[in-house]
Amino acid sequence: MTPDDRRRRVLARAGLPADAPFAPAAGATNEVWIGDAVVVRIGHLGLPGGQLGRLAREAAIVARVPREARYPELVDVGSDSELAWIVTRRVPGVPLARAWPGLAASERERAVHELAAALGALHATPCAGIPDDIRPPHTLPLAPLLELCDDAAAAGADAGLMRALADLVRARWPAFDTADTGLVHGDPHLGNVLWHAGHVSAVLDLEWSRPSWIHCDLEILLDQPGVDRADIARWLRAARPGWFAHPRLADRLAVLFVSRMLGCYQDEPNAALPRVAELRALVESAP
Repeated sequence: MTPDDRRRRVLARAGLPADAPFAPAAGATNEVWIGDAVVVRIGHLGLPGGQLGRLAREAAIVARVPREARYPELVDVGSDSELAWIVTRRVPGVPLARAWPGLAASERERAVHELAAALGALHATPCAGIPDDIRPPHTLPLAPLLELCDDAAAAGADAGLMRALADLVRARWPAFDTADTGLVHGDPHLGNVLWHAGHVSAVLDLEWSRPSWIHCDLEILLDQPGVDRADIARWLRAARPGWFAHPRLADRLAVLFVSRMLGCYQDEPNAALPRVAELRALVESAP
């Protein structure tokens, strides 16, 4: 079945015109099609890591989140023996990551404040019954993260560095007490945020959303390509001071950075360990 065949099949199942014009868009774990009125995301077993249940899980989460989280309106969700899909109302805008270089400082600050408000609404969403049963960018809790260190060494990463990172993670893990948990986005990079007419128009892709520590989202927000970390930290602190209040925030962020880098390496073990110099510096700076 070709991608066009899959799109037409999903549109027909959703009761939408199967021959309406759509343009393909980049998607890491799903096929994405953008039409005039709706956006279609399709999962199938032929995709890397393809699991038909992921989109249904996401749709169940979307049904809970408030409008303030700025997720697009859900039009249809479904699956059959070969495909799974979500159809959402199209929201105007371009990815904030693409718009960012051309924004004035005041616009960037507004975007960060509006994104923080949307994520705050998501974090406050009741998450009872939502399982933490996926493998998101941050591998947590402690035992799976330590296994990730072992796996990286077995895959060819520097074994000494992996042992040192495992020691660092063990030493700093007590920072992960029960404070500051909620329903996290899981991957709130600026490519998953739409910008339109001077405002954040949508926050997309809750595929990695799950109950966890809200600093999973903060760690990614503070590490955006092409975005000055000091600027975004200052604006986020002003918008959500509670995100920065934990007494061991630095330890949490360090562990989460290690987790995300090792997760990237696990996804692409034939590539070099990402940002290895920063990982070594983190180990060398440890008390």
